[in-house]
Amino acid sequence: MTHKIKGIVFDMDGVLVDTEEFYYERRKNFLKEYGLSIDEIPIATFIGADMRSIWPLVLSINKDQQHSEAFLNEQYLEYKREHPLDFVSLLDADAKRTLQFLKRNNYKIGLASSSQMEAIEEMLESTQLKQYFDSIVSGEDFEKSKPEPEIYQYAVAELKLTPEECIAIEDSEKGIQSAHAAGLTVWAIKDTRFGINQNLANDTLEKLSEMCRKLSDCQSE
Repeated sequence: MTHKIKGIVFDMDGVLVDTEEFYYERRKNFLKEYGLSIDEIPIATFIGADMRSIWPLVLSINKDQQHSEAFLNEQYLEYKREHPLDFVSLLDADAKRTLQFLKRNNYKIGLASSSQMEAIEEMLESTQLKQYFDSIVSGEDFEKSKPEPEIYQYAVAELKLTPEECIAIEDSEKGIQSAHAAGLTVWAIKDTRFGINQNLANDTLEKLSEMCRKLSDCQSE
């Protein structure tokens, strides 16, 4: 790396909290109530996605003309509130100490997630991680979230850094594409379960805490 790294921007789901299987089952159970199935859609399609971009696919696969995207979106928001998840139990074991390491070493820390701000805030409050973040950005604030680059461009600007000074920590193909298109270096948490294409990532991490060593190595080069 030719630029000194000054900022780290994290994705949330699949990086800080292992939520993807819970989300998939919740979506599956919700859609079943309307006679809709997602069995034909690979789970990797959902990972890192803004659900606004998924409803058209669900309706198309099911050849459904009865329900609108707006209706499903509104009903699903209510369903999520009625079926919350326990972020504390799904928190990555390395998350807190990794964030503490970054703070001690004066990195600016951002969060750029496709999730709604309500869910982001709930995760940060319940896990007591909010204090570590200098910038928190939700995909709902953009017309199109990941894989479009705007969310990462905004997060970097919030940190008052350049993309070349930042590393994105991602897991999903859409998230990696988004950060890459925004000009950030991308380190991906290695996927071993969902068949996610992570080829665009600059490097992979076996676990979250591995980034601390890699950062130390990069900065000493």
